[in-house]
Amino acid sequence: MSTPRTLTLPDGVHPATLETDRGSFATLMAVPQIGTPLGTVLLVPGWTGSKEDFTPLVDHLCRYGWRTVAVDLRGQYETAGPADPSAYTLAELGADVVAMSKALGGYSQLVGHSFGGLVTREAVLTDPSVFSTITLLCSGPAAFTDEETLQGLQMLAFGLDNLPIEQVYDLKLQHDVKNPGYVAPPEDIAAFLRKRFTSNVPVSLAEITRRLTDAEDKTDRLAKAGVRTQVLYGASDDGWPITTQRAMAEALGVEPQSVPDAGHSPAIDQPAATARLLVDFIHDRDNVPTV
Repeated sequence: MSTPRTLTLPDGVHPATLETDRGSFATLMAVPQIGTPLGTVLLVPGWTGSKEDFTPLVDHLCRYGWRTVAVDLRGQYETAGPADPSAYTLAELGADVVAMSKALGGYSQLVGHSFGGLVTREAVLTDPSVFSTITLLCSGPAAFTDEETLQGLQMLAFGLDNLPIEQVYDLKLQHDVKNPGYVAPPEDIAAFLRKRFTSNVPVSLAEITRRLTDAEDKTDRLAKAGVRTQVLYGASDDGWPITTQRAMAEALGVEPQSVPDAGHSPAIDQPAATARLLVDFIHDRDNVPTV
């Protein structure tokens, strides 16, 4: 999950509904005011996240000339979803992203943050023809492996199966505030975080949580998919271990890149630097700094 620093949308960034042949998806969108867009960047959020995780990045990428679209996945925040666990497999979520790209004209520059990286990888494996590039942003090759993280995820999924989602959020917050590094957000941001979490379809959030415990490593298949790939993370990312992300990059045959002074949410921590690294990669520039 990313924590926005403001809920005010930049000029030019606006909510919009994206209609696809697999349903309607809530988005934040920005289109360059001058000239023809260079193409489309499609931003996919992670676990307990939403399109708002990308708000400043949407603005920056648009300023580089790209139509930029950040989405809520099915069952996530402001996008509806069924109360059916089978609707939230990686295959189903990936097929949704394929449909989004097609609805936007195809050839999207695809960015998946955290869990969204697993979803976007699945989308590319489902139909690589509708994507020009894929960026795995603070993501990993498979499910988490450390026991403490797995136990926490399993407990959360169990709670979502058996308790009202509002109660699950309150219990999660009680746990989070005990973390020595926890910093309480401003009142309006705290209210948004609660609203976002509790607006998820409970089955959706439970199943997405389980995907973080059972997702398979498909890095070798992505390496053969024929879509240019970028591995990008915050210099102090505390999601998947950076060593794991670097190993994934090596398996993909690419140089990993880091965003200085950023953690697990570079789009919030350093949106300008993140946008520049994305744009340099999309344009295949040779001067992209590597780790």
